[in-house]
Amino acid sequence: MTEKTPHSSPRSDRPVRRAPGWIAPALAGAVAVAVTWGIGSTLFHGALVERGLPEQVSEASADERTMWEQGAKLADLASQAQALAKLAPEENASQLSALAASLSQGSALLGELRFDDQEPAALPQSYSPDALVALATNVAHASAQMPAFEERSLPRDSKLAEIAFQVNLDARRAVASSGEERDVDLALPLSKAADAEKQDDQQVACLPHADLLDPAVEITEAQDIEPTAVARALDRGYALDFLLQLKAARGAESAKDAIEDRRSELGNQLRSLRDVVDDRCADLREPAYALPEDGLGELATLSAAAEEDFAEALVVAAGNTDGAAGLKISALAFETLSDRHGSSSDYRILETAESKK
Repeated sequence: MTEKTPHSSPRSDRPVRRAPGWIAPALAGAVAVAVTWGIGSTLFHGALVERGLPEQVSEASADERTMWEQGAKLADLASQAQALAKLAPEENASQLSALAASLSQGSALLGELRFDDQEPAALPQSYSPDALVALATNVAHASAQMPAFEERSLPRDSKLAEIAFQVNLDARRAVASSGEERDVDLALPLSKAADAEKQDDQQVACLPHADLLDPAVEITEAQDIEPTAVARALDRGYALDFLLQLKAARGAESAKDAIEDRRSELGNQLRSLRDVVDDRCADLREPAYALPEDGLGELATLSAAAEEDFAEALVVAAGNTDGAAGLKISALAFETLSDRHGSSSDYRILETAESKK
């Protein structure tokens, strides 16, 4: 095989906003241009360049390649969404641009792997509501299942789940912007086809160690990922309920009914979540939760943050739980995110570490 001289890609002006933290910590926040490495027939774009020489990339694991291939799919969908946004009326263009931005961000977080004999994604040449729905449906279906990996990874699978939920929500919002009545069967993220084999008897095991409730504690055993992700979601839900109780007891009388309605809804969500856990497992609820100093004066802020923590923990659990249990948690996560996404257009589950600071 003859090695060619690296040359610029037609997409060399596309920056990678953030390299995936589970590939190499030193790459976090790095900005790279896309470069075509002429080794055989392989093109490496974006964050892959930062891994070093092409031969090092070629020795990547099968799971890394799977992740990068998923990134390339997201990049193609992003290109199609952005092209359609340029052709669409203003009321649709903004939602399509938001969808394109989420897809691009997801691609940048994962990296891209392409081949030089691969046809570029076909871009739309005109706008129509049908074209918008077709794109949104493709995006939603792309988010419906996790890629098949050989090894479990909580950080990687959690990030994939965040991407899946965000682009699915953005796809639905784009369809809604058409203003037409549409009977569109958009797939729930991380779900399977309705006729998939039922696994109703599958349950999640008990949390192996109570200290794993702390998200800062690293999970060292693959079999502990699923029960820990679910237990953390339950823990955040119980913490939210505690804060809502305090808020109802100490807040304005006029707000009590709305708070109690939310607590009732949350109780149903927690019961559904608890149902996927083996009934022989002890309940994780603590008798009380510690508040930060002067926390009683910040209950509104704390409860809003707890809502986000619970939603994000549900997404992580959905992305790290298999079978029927995973489908139930996915539906819960989507319900919670849809409420937050609908009440605030600024709310996003997919955020970079920098944007959360």
